[in-house]
Amino acid sequence: MSPPDIPHLPEGPDLSNPIAALSISPARRMFATGLQVMLGALLIAIGLIVEPSLSSLLLVAIGAAVVWQALVFYRATSAALVLTEEGLFDTNGAELARLDNIAKVDRGFFAFKPSNGFMILLKKPRERVWRPGLWWRFGRRVGVGGATSGKAARDMADVIAILQTDRGAELIASARADAKDQDKG
Repeated sequence: MSPPDIPHLPEGPDLSNPIAALSISPARRMFATGLQVMLGALLIAIGLIVEPSLSSLLLVAIGAAVVWQALVFYRATSAALVLTEEGLFDTNGAELARLDNIAKVDRGFFAFKPSNGFMILLKKPRERVWRPGLWWRFGRRVGVGGATSGKAARDMADVIAILQTDRGAELIASARADAKDQDKG
């Protein structure tokens, strides 16, 4: 199975040779955004129809916040996640986690993780970042998933877990040595 097309390659990490990639299908992206916009529009409409009061103002404010959230979601899900020899990045250039900073990958039933996704526990904490529907990071925890395909997320989690083993580290070192030999020859 080949990785999905990567939307664009920014300056920064070399994403041209991914080990695995995780993206959100356009249909899933449009459906999720459409549902959020419809919910926001419904809340705004109800707030404008009912008799003016504090609760109607609150409904309009919540509806506007939901529509804003839908736009943030739509922008965030335009990126894909790419696993390279160095770590996990999104195609906008943001670094989720370096492989040498990953302590554990958890995709268990009781893990605090996004739906259709997995959790990465880091050795050293990083700054907070939130890309709704795709990934988030709070301190030492990175959640990957949300609007992603469950199977593709499980596959990526398995690949990361394999790369964390001694044999996975040997495979990466071997691939790097082969790449250097090809560059010389």
